[in-house]
Amino acid sequence: MRRIAWMDWDMSLQIINKAIMAMCGEVESQAYPSTDWRQLSEAQLLYEVVVCIAGSQMLFEMAVGIADHLGQCGLLTPGEAAFGGSNYENLLVQCLSRQILMVTKDGASCLVNPRFKNRLAYLTASTVTKIYGEGLTIKKILKIAKSARDTREILVSKVCGFGPKQASLFLRRIGYCSELAVLDVHVLDYLELAKGFSIKASTLGRLSVYERVEDEFRGIATQFGHAIGCVDLAMWVTMRVAKQEAYI
Repeated sequence: MRRIAWMDWDMSLQIINKAIMAMCGEVESQAYPSTDWRQLSEAQLLYEVVVCIAGSQMLFEMAVGIADHLGQCGLLTPGEAAFGGSNYENLLVQCLSRQILMVTKDGASCLVNPRFKNRLAYLTASTVTKIYGEGLTIKKILKIAKSARDTREILVSKVCGFGPKQASLFLRRIGYCSELAVLDVHVLDYLELAKGFSIKASTLGRLSVYERVEDEFRGIATQFGHAIGCVDLAMWVTMRVAKQEAYI
């Protein structure tokens, strides 16, 4: 088993589990997620797609700033003159070549240069082509899918830059479902600590592997007595803090 660098800390698994349980209560008290995807416009859904594409490559606050910026440039609204078309990718690059406003975790605002602008432009343009070029919309995909897992599988095939984790996060953020796990590195570390599962994050890009690990995690979530979406968020927060404390 891969040895985790912080496994010698004196914070026991029992204490961690108690912290996760307490955090679950806090997460539920905040009614997360509060968004209803049925009430979102197509532009708002595409905005969330871009946030999740960019968020897998940079700080989430920067990803939000990038999506805000592209939206202000009129590049995330189907039907707008600048949307889609042969020059769409170039317009995305031009927009991302300017500084964007990013709001940090502590609420401070600063201007930053977007990272990976060419790749983000390519992924966004390719996604728009694969979805809208085939006569689909994001909302139509959400409506026609037979199950949450089916929806995720379709999104992974249609959204360039989406793996199972990004698709699950997108569905979580728009309030589509809470039964799909967002298997972040902190959650994987908990699985290793609690169950001895050594899982390389790089293997989770394969949907079959992701779903197998997700099924294991679902059993753990049941033990906590909360929805899987509540438990993985509570676990993410708890493990992140625990690992930081372990290095002090």
